[in-house]
Amino acid sequence: MNNDIFYNILKEVEERSYLKSEDIPSLDLYMDQIMTLFDVNLANNKRYESDKLLTKTMINNYSKEGLLQPIKGKKYSKEHILQMLLIYSLKNTISIQEIKRVLKPYHRSNESIEDTYNEFLLHESQLSHRLSESIESFVKDNQFQLDDPHQLTTMLLLICALSNQLKTIAEKMLDTYYENEKK
Repeated sequence: MNNDIFYNILKEVEERSYLKSEDIPSLDLYMDQIMTLFDVNLANNKRYESDKLLTKTMINNYSKEGLLQPIKGKKYSKEHILQMLLIYSLKNTISIQEIKRVLKPYHRSNESIEDTYNEFLLHESQLSHRLSESIESFVKDNQFQLDDPHQLTTMLLLICALSNQLKTIAEKMLDTYYENEKK
């Protein structure tokens, strides 16, 4: 891998697609329709073409675990879809029980998650761009040559260390905010 390929990877990850709340139908959808909505709008978030972003089993498990507001009948509201999108964003970093605590306030019928979701999308894009710029600058400042296997391995280790650091920050935020719940 050379540096240009690495910079393209940074840009590609930065430009992942997100489903905007205004693109989610206001009418209730069946499970198959939700899976299609995810597959069509979030396709470039897959690592491999065969990856599934959302399955019937996942939706049923989210419902059983209380991650979603109770479902009426077999249709899911826009609010349910927004909750699924946030679960999708959180599940690789924090546990299902932690996600449940984060989403619990939005299970009250008068508390909408849409404003939170829209604010997340706005700031995620900005933060992702800054992170890509920072990593690219770091590579240039330290004169990494990623076609050198040792430097490539070092950069991979640094990216993984950064990922672990961000995960630890998220865990500590959860532990601090929900500290009273554990007692």
